[in-house]
Amino acid sequence: MRKKALTKHERQIQIINWFAIRIQHDNEQYASLYEIARGLGMSPSTHLRAIIEIMVDEETLESAELSRSGRWTGRGYMLRKGTFQRPQKQTIPINFTVRGNRQMELL
Repeated sequence: MRKKALTKHERQIQIINWFAIRIQHDNEQYASLYEIARGLGMSPSTHLRAIIEIMVDEETLESAELSRSGRWTGRGYMLRKGTFQRPQKQTIPINFTVRGNRQMELL
């Protein structure tokens, strides 16, 4: 049984979520069309390129030329600043007493 294809809007949301996950994993570099497609479980196609270009025109994504040594220049894409805010990491000190009752307390 075939799956229903996603609409352009649903695919755009999927692309934004993919970039958000990259940012949460401290990867804020430009991604090529190939990397985006593989991250979404797709193959790089003109359909995906058209969706990404629409997102660049709508100023959801920004693009830049990427130079690769020994190869032609390519395009890289990234979420525009202010589109997604990285969640702040908070450290919680834990007080662990060894003697007496062994218990952990969050301060």
